[in-house]
Amino acid sequence: MANERWNLETNSDLTSEAGSPVGLLNTPLTVTQRLAARPENYGAKPAPPAPTWYKDIAGTDISGGRTMSRSIQLFWRSGVGAIAADSKMPPIPALPSADYNNLGSRGIDSAGIEGHYLYVGTPGSTPSLVLPGAEVTATITGYRDGSGAWVPIAPNTTYAITLKAYNTYVDKDGDLVIQVGDSSASLSITTPESDLAPFGNLPLPAPPDVALDAPLPVITSATPQTISLRWVKVPYATSYEVYDNSTPGTEVMDPSRPGLNVGDTLLATVTQPGGQGPVTASVGAYAVPGQPFALKVRTKRVMGSPSTTSYSTFSPLITGQIPPAVAIPGVPPAPTLTTSPVVGGRVKLTITAPAIDSTHGAPSWYAVYDGTTKIGTVTPPLGTAPHFEIVYAAARAYNFKIVAGNSLGASAPSTALTGTIPAAAAPVAPTGLALNGSVTTTTVPVSWDPIVMEPPVTAYKVYEGGSTLKATVGPNSTNAVAGGYTTGATYTLTVKATNTVGEGSASSSITGKTAAVPTAPTSVGVSSVTATGLTVGWTAPANPIPAITSYKIYDGGVLKSTIPAPATSGPLTGYTAGTAYSLVVKATNAIGEGAGNTAVTGATTPPAPTGLALDGDPTTTTVAFEWIAVANATKYEYYQGSTKKGEVNAPTVNASITDYTASSAYNITVAAVTTGGGVGPKSTAITGTTPAS
Repeated sequence: MANERWNLETNSDLTSEAGSPVGLLNTPLTVTQRLAARPENYGAKPAPPAPTWYKDIAGTDISGGRTMSRSIQLFWRSGVGAIAADSKMPPIPALPSADYNNLGSRGIDSAGIEGHYLYVGTPGSTPSLVLPGAEVTATITGYRDGSGAWVPIAPNTTYAITLKAYNTYVDKDGDLVIQVGDSSASLSITTPESDLAPFGNLPLPAPPDVALDAPLPVITSATPQTISLRWVKVPYATSYEVYDNSTPGTEVMDPSRPGLNVGDTLLATVTQPGGQGPVTASVGAYAVPGQPFALKVRTKRVMGSPSTTSYSTFSPLITGQIPPAVAIPGVPPAPTLTTSPVVGGRVKLTITAPAIDSTHGAPSWYAVYDGTTKIGTVTPPLGTAPHFEIVYAAARAYNFKIVAGNSLGASAPSTALTGTIPAAAAPVAPTGLALNGSVTTTTVPVSWDPIVMEPPVTAYKVYEGGSTLKATVGPNSTNAVAGGYTTGATYTLTVKATNTVGEGSASSSITGKTAAVPTAPTSVGVSSVTATGLTVGWTAPANPIPAITSYKIYDGGVLKSTIPAPATSGPLTGYTAGTAYSLVVKATNAIGEGAGNTAVTGATTPPAPTGLALDGDPTTTTVAFEWIAVANATKYEYYQGSTKKGEVNAPTVNASITDYTASSAYNITVAAVTTGGGVGPKSTAITGTTPAS
């Protein structure tokens, strides 16, 4: 029997078929016929499954990539299909769960995969990158956008990345077919601002080779001079801090500033420069010859989000002194009184530095004399006045002079400042009286500036209205609480100081009110009235203490809405047409709810009247009509067509129009009116014609 099944997979001529007699009954197919007889899916392969980003041991998605500021390294699995959780793959035992180990047959990751298409952003018809081969990792530094332009990976940028695997086969016509699989999940990955992050755990060394970068300055003018430093750059540093500590006895740890000593003073923060050269900085403000310095530098690194800051240890100290003066200082100007006249025996002096130039050197000290007696010294540079203070007894005469000096000698004394300490007196009026916190319903806390004088203050007294003593405190206290008030009471407080001479004059007063519930809002009114709602507005009470926190709107005693302060209006809803309202607004604060306004009354927009009908037969000139009353209406308007013909006050529910002529058509409607709600919709019309004459 002839074999009708032909070998379709070979192009060689057939002269015999297995299982058939030599000499075939049917003519063998030609090569062309055999090719044409191939099925449509000849040579086709299964489409690749979607790639998956790496998962952790629990099957949870984890980042499928690592980033630098301008590159992204990606990791994925590809060509691995899902399998049943309880399937067996001998000799592997039963798989208990569908975790990441069970994504597919082991050992065939990437089998049959010929490459991957990578998409940045929403996948389109053209991939951003083509990654040929079966690799499951790639490092990208850029990609092609939709126009084909090359886009480099940028710092501090978020990218959405997806993958599709592809394979190829030759179809029955001999054409190469590229078969693209499903898309992976989108991987969101953000590049860092810089590449410091990978080095965050590296030890941070102190700056090496810190040294002077220029000779020390010579003080020849009043302008402070700087010291120039240089050191070698520390990799991955963001900045450097330069400190000076030349005060003896302060080289001990400061517990409030880890890594620093008590006397460490920050002179400068120097940003890490670009390039390969050394770091240089000019630091300090030195204006005194012979002034010592002890400079040190530490490295600083700030990284991450949220940012973390780390510091190195300090470099070895750079110590020395500003070079000596080039000349003796010039004669200083005469001192002046910072406060004049002298108060309570306390003398406060202001010193003015002499001019500095090539013939008049900078001072390194000032001596204060009373007559020929040295009473103190001041070290430059001079800060904020007063520069020197001393307390003298009443009626003592003084003769103050200033001498400036440096390592080369002392100047001549300044012109004298002379005078006499005033006799002992009661304290002056305290200054700075102010509230010292929040008032309550019964108390007012206050504070003031201290008075320093001779004879010293022995007490402070707080008065209400200038005469009623409210509080007494000791000389070292500058605050008190005045009590005994009632809610909303007005206070007028002053403070006086006393000493052994007596009670001084009163300070300026402060006035206010104790805490209370707010007064009633004013100008309460309604607007935007409709059949179902309205808006209430008001003016806030003036200067409430404490401040208003909210407003409550009541309708007929029922709370309808709470409006947070500082708003001064709010909507009310939930009404029906023609509903009467009686609105009261109350303000609240931390003390409680205040009084309300006089009620604002009215009604929402009324409904259309019903039951409109003729009230008797029309005449040639008059049509009378009536209707059913509308609740809360204050009056009714009646119309011929669109023309208002008149109105009647409630409770009247009838009217007539008297200006018709014989055989006139009439079209009459009625609308109700409420206070606040306005004119409502018109009723259904009654129509007809007046009689002929």
